[in-house]
Amino acid sequence: MPTLKAEQIFSLGRFLNITNTYLTSLIVVMIISVCFLIIRKKIALIPKSPQILIEIIFEKLYNYWLNIFGEKNIFLFSFCLTFFIYIIFANWFGVLPLVNSLYIVKDHEKVHLLRSVYSDLNMSLALAIISIVFINVLCIIKIGRQFIKKFIGFIGFLEFVSELSKILSFSFRLFGNVFAGEILLLVISALIPLFIPLPFIILEVFVGFVQAFIFFTLTTIFLRVALKDNH
Repeated sequence: MPTLKAEQIFSLGRFLNITNTYLTSLIVVMIISVCFLIIRKKIALIPKSPQILIEIIFEKLYNYWLNIFGEKNIFLFSFCLTFFIYIIFANWFGVLPLVNSLYIVKDHEKVHLLRSVYSDLNMSLALAIISIVFINVLCIIKIGRQFIKKFIGFIGFLEFVSELSKILSFSFRLFGNVFAGEILLLVISALIPLFIPLPFIILEVFVGFVQAFIFFTLTTIFLRVALKDNH
């Protein structure tokens, strides 16, 4: 049964500990990179079915993003889309039976070699920090002193608490859903190991998409509010 804390697999030097969730995240990044390299080589002026499907998905996401943000900006859209792609790949990879079935023996105990990336609160917290810090840094660059002033005084303290609450909301929402799904799949698989867990796997695939889409949407909304409402 997985614990709230990710298990350490090995160490690189004295200060870099590689956990099973971090190792899974590295594998996911490699998979995404390979997929994009393949897609890049396959892009043609006259698209075939796979390229048409990718273009339709990209267009739908961009139009959805544009309706929220209200201004064409491919750089900011790419920033938000990167979260969506990474989270959905990580969530779907974590549903694979391979992830929870591989073990290593460490200190005479079985330890999962791989584990769902966002079943580790540290991983979801890191992603949330990247999102909120980027938004605030971008606002400082674009708006300048006017944006910094909102963090001064008692109201500024409340604004700072609000930014922290966004980080906590982001991280706990993603972590809670993924960790609960991981526990559910392990329990169902242990009790009924054959075909019955399949509907729950399909459910987790859907939940993985929803969580990625929510993160994408909230990042867009926070960007819109920070950039538009502070001018």
